[in-house]
Amino acid sequence: MGGSRRKGTVIPLDSQFPAEEVHKATKHFQDAIAEKNNDLHRLQAFLNDNNNIINLVRKLPEQLSHNVMVPFGKAAFFPGRLIHTNEFKVLLGEGYYADRTSKQTVEILQRRGKSLDSQIESQQAMINNLASFINVTDSEVAVCLTTSLICFKKLSISFLLRQF
Repeated sequence: MGGSRRKGTVIPLDSQFPAEEVHKATKHFQDAIAEKNNDLHRLQAFLNDNNNIINLVRKLPEQLSHNVMVPFGKAAFFPGRLIHTNEFKVLLGEGYYADRTSKQTVEILQRRGKSLDSQIESQQAMINNLASFINVTDSEVAVCLTTSLICFKKLSISFLLRQF
């Protein structure tokens, strides 16, 4: 009983996955995060535009008419007047428009703003999930590279569980 018994073979994880492949996978996740960040910035710009439009729609009906400079072509403007400032055509979707008052228009825009808020929250959650996956996987790989293939099995199982 004093002799040492071998129960298995220890295989370094870096022999199973070359460093180049690990870097490619990490780059793929970083690119996905960058793409999601671009989408997030686009959604935030839409939300800012929506809020600016809400403020404008609330302000326009305060007067019966507004003096404005009306564009005429690409380089010319001439003085004009906005009338019926409490009437708006609102896009309902698929090319359908409806005549609405400013109050109704503000309510529609606020609903769209809530939808944009939920899309922004969803996008932020996706970014956080991708970033945490990279951080967790990198730390697990760093530990596993110094130990054995047993860690590889644990890493594979945790990766599969995250996928489903």
